[in-house]
Amino acid sequence: MRFETIAARGGRDLPSASRPLTPPIYQTSVYAFESMETMEAVWEGKEPGFVYGRYGSPNTAMLEAMMAALEGGEAAVACASGMGALTALFLSLLAPGDHLVAARDLYGTTTAFLNDDLRRLGVETSFVDATDPARVLAALTPRTRAVYVEAMSNPLLKLVDLEALAGELRGRGIELIADSSFATPAILRPLSLGATVVHHSATKFISGHGDVTGGIVVGRRELMERVRAAMIRVGTNLGPFDAWLTCRGLRTLHVRLERQSANALAVARFLEGRPEVARVYYPGLPSHPQHGLAQRLFKNGAGAMCSFDIKGGAPAVERFMSGLSLIEFAPSYGDVVTTWTYPARTSHRRLSEAAKAEIGIGPGLVRLSVGLEAVEDLMDDLAAALG
Repeated sequence: MRFETIAARGGRDLPSASRPLTPPIYQTSVYAFESMETMEAVWEGKEPGFVYGRYGSPNTAMLEAMMAALEGGEAAVACASGMGALTALFLSLLAPGDHLVAARDLYGTTTAFLNDDLRRLGVETSFVDATDPARVLAALTPRTRAVYVEAMSNPLLKLVDLEALAGELRGRGIELIADSSFATPAILRPLSLGATVVHHSATKFISGHGDVTGGIVVGRRELMERVRAAMIRVGTNLGPFDAWLTCRGLRTLHVRLERQSANALAVARFLEGRPEVARVYYPGLPSHPQHGLAQRLFKNGAGAMCSFDIKGGAPAVERFMSGLSLIEFAPSYGDVVTTWTYPARTSHRRLSEAAKAEIGIGPGLVRLSVGLEAVEDLMDDLAAALG
């Protein structure tokens, strides 16, 4: 071969009698075929293989298999973000004229998506207090196609009794979709409680190291095939490197959440004893109004998220921010380091003041994502900032 041909085509294959212990990154956008018959078989799903990056890659397939196994589902679909996964899911499920029931205190961007984008597509959403199963069931109509809740809500950590909803919804053929990003399968598996679909922002605890943007839905195979088709059409596919990073993070999910949950409980107890704090929101505390439900739902701690109200409102939050030296402000969660954010100005900033007040997001509310540091260092930093 001549110089130009070697440069264009060299360095692609390396024979080996061994295999890598850690899966490689398949950083390619398209796959080559040896015959037309093989291409047809792979394209139609009759033979395993890959065609084009938007359709999936070995890395996304490995991630999807891991998540389906961890959640106890038949199949999973990985997407470029949590919102991308939600978009593909709703496009596969809902049609003009359908009705959706959703928790009223969802993540702010999710609420905006339901109010704005789904409404333009002809889907109406009713928002209810999902902590009361009776209110969810009362909101159902003959057009209701799905119920969407956060298993543990952002940012007030309200819980949903999935088992209490599942039987009634199953009998009516209504999907029960649970966003379990705060919990993860390390402490809660919604499918085992009757949910039909689990949704995750893989950006958070699933990947766990603050270096990925991704989303995943898990459920029965037939529905996931429709979600995958929608994902391919709208182009919300996850890239191979992000999928590889997410798989890497998943391998330590259990031990990370175990330590982070223990740290969060210690921090929540510490905050509850501080005179500057009006209220602490953490399901692992006996003071949480749904502590009994939390004990029934969670088997490996109550998660790494904790919110609290600082007395004095926004000015007190400003002083708190300036007093921290270790815990950093970051409008996300789920990293191995502890971060904090201010929901009124970040995740829920698009809501009106009245809407924020209605769901309990006040001017003094702070949300913590508790990491893996020595918990004594975290408490020292919080004490200095509060005092």
